[in-house]
Amino acid sequence: MSNSRSNAVELADRVSALLYGVAGWLLVGFGLLFGLVGAGNIVAGATQGAVVGYALLAVLWLVASFVLVAFGIFVNPEMRRRLDRRHSPSAFGRVRSVDRRVVRSDEDCDERCVACDSRVERGLVRRYREEYALAGLPVYTRKVDYNYYCLECATAELSDESAASDGSRDVERGRRTADDRHLERR
Repeated sequence: MSNSRSNAVELADRVSALLYGVAGWLLVGFGLLFGLVGAGNIVAGATQGAVVGYALLAVLWLVASFVLVAFGIFVNPEMRRRLDRRHSPSAFGRVRSVDRRVVRSDEDCDERCVACDSRVERGLVRRYREEYALAGLPVYTRKVDYNYYCLECATAELSDESAASDGSRDVERGRRTADDRHLERR
């Protein structure tokens, strides 16, 4: 009974994410359309000589456009995930990042530890991501890879990291710079 209920909840979550995505893209589309109408009002005002009236109308259209695009971005789950993994605003081109999270015993993980080749019941998983960014926002994810560590190897590696911490790590997000060679896949 509980398994079928969790499947129903999972299905509802997927449908909800899909509908939020559709709503987000529709809002972005309408916002861009409103922006074009606002730009058209600016051009019409310049050609007809009634600049003040058309300029006021254009400002209203452009504000509505901005609001719709902003709501569309924040409603869309995929865009929110991209905003959550943003990089520094000076990041352009290929960007590599490493995220990590704890693997708990109730997850039924079937992976093997990359360090000692034992089965991972509890431990750590690192996600290596290579993506293309524009002003720090990920535009396209080129490659994603995962490394799993058992509890013993994760504890040993994390204690080694904390002892040799050199400040190149962003502790809040668990990200590392691309120069950290000790994080390369074994």
